[in-house]
Parts: sequence; structure tokens; C-alpha cells
Amino acid sequence: MSTSKMKIKNIYAVNFRNYSSCKLEIPSMINVFFGQNAQGKTNILEAVFYSSFGMSHRTSSEEDLLKLGAKEMAVGVDYESCSGSHNIKIKKYQQQERWKKEILLDNVKVRPKEHYGSLNTVMFSPEDLQLVKGEPALRRRFFDMQIAQTDPIYYDLLVKYNRVLLQRNRLLKDIRDNGGRDALLLPWNEEFISLAAAITKKRLAALARLQNIAGEIYGSITSNKERLVVRYEQKANNSTMLYPEQIEDAGEEFYRKSLEERQRIDILRGNTGIGPHRDDLQLLLNGMSLKSFGSQGQQRSGALALKLSQLEYVRREIGECPILLLDDVMSELDNNRRAQLLRFIDGRVQTFITVNDKELIPEFDSNAYFEICSGVIHQD
Repeated sequence: MSTSKMKIKNIYAVNFRNYSSCKLEIPSMINVFFGQNAQGKTNILEAVFYSSFGMSHRTSSEEDLLKLGAKEMAVGVDYESCSGSHNIKIKKYQQQERWKKEILLDNVKVRPKEHYGSLNTVMFSPEDLQLVKGEPALRRRFFDMQIAQTDPIYYDLLVKYNRVLLQRNRLLKDIRDNGGRDALLLPWNEEFISLAAAITKKRLAALARLQNIAGEIYGSITSNKERLVVRYEQKANNSTMLYPEQIEDAGEEFYRKSLEERQRIDILRGNTGIGPHRDDLQLLLNGMSLKSFGSQGQQRSGALALKLSQLEYVRREIGECPILLLDDVMSELDNNRRAQLLRFIDGRVQTFITVNDKELIPEFDSNAYFEICSGVIHQD
């Protein structure tokens, strides 16, 4: 499969964060946004991320994205991919005191699942350096976004699963608090079992591919002195952790048996204690837990390897390099890891970088520089 590169040509933002109106032409493969803190550098990358996924990487409340006092906003990009020239526009506005959202792909209104994966993007922010030692939710989100970008069925499964999980948890609380009948859980249990098994099956298949890529990249970062292994950690009953390698080990029978065993506990707690929403990725370095025993430098190398493997995973799956967003991570990496990162991206992926000091970025022929001050952008 030949590899092309997704490339953004223009970025638009109206009443978005601290930008009243912004149209930015993107001339280059490596685009560096520099300036002091709180000037609007990250907001440009957030606009690209929002255009790609229809959500922010910084807040779950989309109303926070509107410029102070504004009742509507619009964000968009023009981009090129292997299928031609395209544009995405996302509008958020108030109508009769209710917030409305419209997503347009090539000027046609689409649903979120039709938009997701049209412009593939990988974000690397300082929070991602916590991928190794942070909470399991960080690793689940990383893994889910990676798979969903290249597999629309997986995105749909996640949406349905979260809906069923919410309904099942509500019913568990109702049975506990109001004495409802346990039999009411049966139809929700069956849906849960089917969706949980389908999600886990896709995760294990994706992990087999991610494992190879992450191992290769970590080896290149450390000159093959250390070996990184990524395992799927599945929560079972009685605080047991399982590490399934075969898809059959985590199928419907596993979930059916586990739900039956723990139904009384779930009712008492008012929530569902097992399932893909409780699982994790475990990272092992030379057979030892990277989270528990790795140095800070090793943990940062692990996080860097995971994010770069996300980029490479998407490229191998769709034959096209996604857009890379590097938000204020250069200052968090030492010289060696910074050099490894820049060598990896040079010439192969369009990249947007925010940094206080542009001297942190080595000069490449493909670099373009933009200075940002109080929401005003000047090409350097």
C-alpha cells in the first residue's frame, strides 16, 4: 500500500477561544507557532483537533470554546488527502436558548460518526507524557481514539456500549434504591455482553499490530538496549487481572459468566464493575512494569513510543500519514528524545508545533514559523 500524506491548506476560526476571526494559510510540512504563554498558540492546534474529532482535547464542555460573550462560533479546515481536496466546517450556535451543533463535510451536513476519521490527526500534549504512569482512563482514551480513526464500526460500538452501560447503571441503582426486579437487567445484560465482547475482540486485534510498532519505535529510541511489551489488562471478578492474548479468551461467555457472578455486587454498588470501560494497557520494560519500576526517562520514552506508534498505526491501516499536533511537548523532552521525535517526523508527516522558544526546533527546509501575540498571528 503506497503512503501519501494528509495536508492541511487553511485553518479558519470565528469566535473560537481568543480569536474573533482568523484565516490562516498553511504553507509547509512543519509549522511552528511560537510566543509567550496564554497568547493563543494551543488554540490553533485545538481548532485542528476539533475539526478532526468534533471535540476538544482540553475540555468536555464545548461552550468553553466560544470567545467570551459570543453566541456562535465556527471552526474549519481545508485539506488534501489521497481522495482529493476536502473541507470540514463545524458550527456551534444558540437557537431558542439551546445549543446546536452542525458538522459539514465538503459542505454537506453529516452525523458525528460520518465525520470521525475523515481528517486523521494525532495530538501529543504534555498530558500524554502521563500515558505510562497516569490513570487507566488515559490509556483507554488513547487506544480507543487510535482504533476509531481507522475503523468506523469500532466508533459505533463504543457509542452503543456507553449508552447501554449508562442504562444498565441507572437500572442497577433503581433496583438497589427502589427494590426493582433483578429480571429487568436481562435484556441490558445481553446487549452489554454482545457489545463488550465485540469491543474487546477489536482491541485485541489492534493491540497485536500496535505491539509490533511500539516495540520497534521504543527500540529505535533506546538503540535496542531495552524491550517494550504492551499487554491488554482485563479486569475480572475478585480483583483478578487477566491478560488475554487470544480473542476467544475474552468472548461473550467470559462476560456472561462474570456478570452472573457479580450481579449482587453491581446492584449494591450501583454500577457495572467489569467491561471494556474498566480495562487497561500494561507496559512492560524488559519484563518489568514500566509504570511501577521505570525511571522518569524510561516512562517518557514509553509515552513517546506510544504516541509515535499511534501515528504509524494509522498510516499502516489507511496508507496515509495523519496530521501530527505537538502541543508544548518540546520543552518537556530532553535533547535526545526531542531529536528522536523530530527525526521521526521530518518529511513524512505534516506537523503543527507550539513552543515558547523557537530555538528548540532545529532548522529544516520545510519549516514555517508563526509568531502569536494576543490572538494575532504573524508569519515569521
